[in-house]
Formats: sequence, structure tokens, C-alpha cells
Amino acid sequence: MSIRSRRWGSSAAALALTAGATLAAVTVGASSAPADTGAACSAVYTIGWQTPTNSPPDFGVTVTVTNNATYAISTWNISWNYTAGQAIIAGSPYSANVVQNGTLVTATPAGSYNATLAPGASTTFGFHGSYNGTSNPVPAVSCTGPSQGSSSAVLSGPLTPLGVNTASWDTNFVDSAISTDLNAAHTGLIRYPGGSWADEYNWQTNTAKSQTQPVNFAQYSNQVDSISGGQKFVTVNYGSDTAASAGAWAKQAATTAGQGVSLWEIGNENYGSWETDNHTGAHTAASYASNGLAYMQAIKSADPKAQICYDYGMDGGLAPGSGVDNWQTWNSTILQADASNIDCADVHWYPINGVPTESVQSIMELVDNIPAAAAEVKSTLSTYDPKAYFVVGETNMSQTANEWNEEPVGALFAAANALEWLSYGAQSVDWWDVHNYGTSTADFGMFSSATGGEPAMDTPYAPYYGYELASKLAVSGAKVSTLSVATPNIYGYSSSAPGGSYSVLLANADPSNAYTVSTASLGITSNSETEYVYSAANPTIAQSTFSGGSLTIPAQSVVVLTNGSGSSPSGSPSASPSHSASPSASASASASASPSSSPSSSPSSSPSASSSGSAGGCTATWSVTNSWSGGFQLGFTVTDSGSKAISGWNVGYSWPGSQTISQIWNATQTQSGAAVTVSNLSYNGALSPSGSTTFGLLGSGAVPTSLPNLSCTAH
Repeated sequence: MSIRSRRWGSSAAALALTAGATLAAVTVGASSAPADTGAACSAVYTIGWQTPTNSPPDFGVTVTVTNNATYAISTWNISWNYTAGQAIIAGSPYSANVVQNGTLVTATPAGSYNATLAPGASTTFGFHGSYNGTSNPVPAVSCTGPSQGSSSAVLSGPLTPLGVNTASWDTNFVDSAISTDLNAAHTGLIRYPGGSWADEYNWQTNTAKSQTQPVNFAQYSNQVDSISGGQKFVTVNYGSDTAASAGAWAKQAATTAGQGVSLWEIGNENYGSWETDNHTGAHTAASYASNGLAYMQAIKSADPKAQICYDYGMDGGLAPGSGVDNWQTWNSTILQADASNIDCADVHWYPINGVPTESVQSIMELVDNIPAAAAEVKSTLSTYDPKAYFVVGETNMSQTANEWNEEPVGALFAAANALEWLSYGAQSVDWWDVHNYGTSTADFGMFSSATGGEPAMDTPYAPYYGYELASKLAVSGAKVSTLSVATPNIYGYSSSAPGGSYSVLLANADPSNAYTVSTASLGITSNSETEYVYSAANPTIAQSTFSGGSLTIPAQSVVVLTNGSGSSPSGSPSASPSHSASPSASASASASASPSSSPSSSPSSSPSASSSGSAGGCTATWSVTNSWSGGFQLGFTVTDSGSKAISGWNVGYSWPGSQTISQIWNATQTQSGAAVTVSNLSYNGALSPSGSTTFGLLGSGAVPTSLPNLSCTAH
């Protein structure tokens, strides 16, 4: 087996609060530009100080981002253009990833701690810049955030709207239960031979890393053909095979009964250093554009009707688990060179990077990132390859195997994620993956692999039920639309099928409360419909006949009404909460420990705790800057308290209880029991006498009122 891996595509250094940010400067009157309202947010750019006599002249800026939406947003993107030659000083940005490319500057959140904003909430980031000493005009700033805006698309393409990934190492993909269940869920576009594994797989010998694989191309083809509407989506080995081999594969597929391929792809995630790539200039856009062209031409030569995808580079500000360095350059370089041979873009969508620590609600809020992501994909293709379409070839809530995948929210996310992408134009949305041979607390699969304490082989996990429910709406030829419901906990979708049947799907992310909506407000005009319900209280699909004027969506559930009549309304139906008689608790210990809301990056005006410690030439002070149920945010300041400059520092302390660190910035940390040691990074270790720097952290557990044994040691 192979467990896929990925690396974050953005620089962690952009999290930095640098020592330079604490330097005193002459302060001038603050100057602000009018806020520009984007899809869900606004931003105000303020010049806090500028020193024209410095060499070079410099200035300091803070940017305040505010969520203008009526729902929580989980990311934002700020941009502006400098008109007077201003330049951001490297290493100075804090609390945001700030990138300057010529005159254009873009900024995205530094991490989850300031990416998620409740309605009306704000966060602030800043940086230092240089200018000519005379002209430093305030630029016009724009802010775009994810939107719950409406969209619809007719599923008229040749691809099955729902799909899933498998791999040559997945012995149990060929089980009869898999074809039966995928058939029931109308999940037919099957991607093979498996993520990163594809760039190790030799199809002619059925080997990868010199090991014979359990499932060869013929076996894979037979299983796909046993699924009604099954289609083959094949990733050729760009990393360690040849263009000639790819062409031979396409020729065999085109000339052998039962092996026809609907979609080809040139390698997997070749923008990433984790991927095998034996070409000169590996993992660069120029190399992929040049060398990938030979693969495309070989496939087209073997099968002129072949449809070919390239690896789309995703914006890491919208999908931290699948972000690509310089994603705009990656896409523009490849498309400008190879557009004539490219039919589609394969988008990989992992909105969380690492093991999720989010709540059920915040996991579902990630769906709100999709409109902005889809807009970027469409804009890129429209600019460079207007004929091309896109598929979401891999998706899950995170690129790291996790317990949430097996929890009820896995069904909610899988259903809403698929229908949102389809509503915004994706031709197919393919879950990662069929089996992943994980554990009962860390898996990706739609089905159990019976490993690590998991249930019996091929037992459906929550995402499978999500896809089965989504398939009630994702019917070929249907018009699938977002369906706005006036509460951030309800995610709604509608579908008008070619035969006139009208269906709706509602996912309730509230783990404790049920909600009731009128069927008329959902656009339903029929007297009765078929109802399907999946909930945390009963995590399987229950089918019944529904009639009546109001529909109750249980806590943490998906409800589908189908085989009715009606049309998607233009308004936003309202929902009223009705407390569940027995709120369902997650079976996961980690789920119950997750904070119910994300911390704000804005420090509290009255910290609830603070103290200081010193030893060996430096002093450390700390304070509680924010707190929420089950978690907290601490800020630390390290100061050179001696008469000589220091080159590094270590801060030590003990937790007063069972607290742990979930995220840290501007420092590294180790924890042994209650004892914690924090050390500087390369850019903030050197301090002059009385100079200082800062670091911060997010913690889990009770808010500490003291940090025993707090000390600072310089070196």
C-alpha cells in the first residue's frame, strides 16, 4: 500500500512577527484608504509611521480585515497595487502571507487562527516597506472572501459527476462489494493508479518501486466496467517513466475492448517536491510544460480523441492542504505553452493542511471557500485555454488521514463539497479514496480496510453515505444549484432533473440543534417526496415518504427530498432552531475537544494572565491574548536584558495542567510532559541590548493563569 503525502505550498516564514517590527520610528498621522468590499470582506490599509530620513526611507503599515458577510468565512485574500515604487521589506510581514510581485501585492491568512472570521469580526496584519522618501500614496485595497453566493450548472458533460480515487496497491478495490456500493451511489469516474503512486507505477510490468502490484490495468478496467456508467481516469507516470510508454498505454486502451479511458492526466502533483520527478528542472512549470508536452502528444497520437488533463496549481490561501508555490505562474506557464493539447485542468482540493483540529461547523465552513476557488480556476482557464474544463480529481477535508473522515461530519462535508463544486462548474468531483489501509482514527477512505482497529473490510464510512446522498441530485443532465438557507449551519442544494423531478439536499452542521424549514421556501410544490436522512444519531441512510409543509433537519445530518416537483427559489428561506430531544455527541474524543469557534488574532484589551522570567541575559514576558471554550492564545515577548548582543534564546516553562500547544509561530517548541522549551527561529534570534522580539501560540485545554518555572536563556 501507499499513503499519499503532500507538503504545504506556501512559505511558513510569512507568519513571522519580526524583531524589526518593534523598532521605534517617527510617527505620522495615520492615513487610510476607503475600504473595498469584496465577496465577503473589506480591508483598511493604514500607514502608521514613515521615516523619510532613514536610508532607505521606510514606513510601517497595518491592514485590518473585516468579515462583512452574515456567515462565518474561513479565509480571505487582500490585494493592491503600489504606484510609487514602494517595496515590502523581506521578513517584515506578520500575521499574514504577504507576497509582492512587481507592483502587485497579495496577502492571505497566516494560519487558521486569523483565517476564520465570524460575521462582523476583524483581524489585523502588518509589515514594513521602503519608499522614495517623498511619495507614499495609500493604495486602493480590495478584499475577497468565500461567498455563500448562488450558482448553478447543468451536468451536461460526458463525465460521471461523482467519482473516487483508487490505486494499484488497493488489493480490495476489486471486491464485489465495492462495485455494488459505488453503483448504488452513482460514483463512476474512477481515478487510477493512485496519487503520488502514479509517478512510480509502470503499467506495462504492473510494478512500482520494483514491486508487483495487486491490481493491474486490466483488473481495474474490469471493475470499473462492472459499475453502471463507470469511466476510467488514468494518471500516466510522468515522474519516472517515458512519453513513449504513455503513448503505448493510450494505444492499448483505445484498441482493447473494455479498456477505453475517458480521461488521461500527465502525472500527479508534479509541482510538489514530494512527487517523483526525474526530469531536469524537476517540479518547475517550465520543466513540466516542456517535458509534459511530449506525453500529451504521444497520447494524442495514439488516440486522437483522448482527453488530457494537466496538474492545476491551486491557491494555497483557499486550500492550505493543496496549495502550490507561485500557483499563478505554474498555471500560466503550462497553459500558454501547451493549451492546444490540454483539454482539462485537474484541481486538487484539500482545504485543511494537517490533522484537523476544527469543529464540525468550521469543517463545513470550508465549503464556503469553493466559490472563490472556482472563480480562480475559471478565470485562469478563460485567460489561457477557454476550451478547457476542469475536474476536482482529488478531494477530502484534509491531505492528512484523520478521524473526522470516519465521523458523521465526513458525510456532511462529502455531500456539500461535491454539490458545491458541481454547482460552480466542476465536471466531476472525485473523493480520495476507496480504501486507504489506515486506522480507526486516521483514514481517508470511503470504505474500511479492516486495518488498525477498523471495522470489517468494505464497511462504508461516512463519506460514502455523503456521496450516495449527493447522487440523488447529481444526475446527468440535471441542473444543480446552491440553495441559500438563512443560517450559517445549513448548506442547501437543489436539482432539477431532465424529466422534471425536483430534489433538495440540506446539510445541518450544528451538532446540537435541529432546524425546521418550510418546504415551500425550498421551492417544493409537490404534496409528497421520497425522504432520505443520515444523521449523527443514526449514521446510515433511512428512506421514507415525506409529506407536509415543514421539514426538520436533525442535528449534524443530511436530509434529501427527491422525486418531487418545484424549482429552485430566488430568495433565502429562513430556518428556525428547534433543540434536539437528545443532541448527538461525536464518538470521537478529539472531536469533542475541538474549539467551537476559531480564536481571533486581535489581543484582548485586558489579558487575563501575565508574568515574566529571566536567566542568562534575556527576559520573557507573556499574556493571554484570547481564549475560547477548550482553547486559548498566548503572546510572548523576549527581550535582551543584558549589556551585550545575543545570537539566540530559549524560553522554558511548565504548564500548570494538561495543556498542549496546537500551533506556534515565530518559534519552535518541544514538550515533555508539562515542561515546554521554545527556541528562536533563524530570523529572530539575534537581539541587541534592550531589543525584543515576539512569538505566539495556540493551546488546547484550560486557560493558564500562571506558567510555572518561566525562564529565558540567551546564547
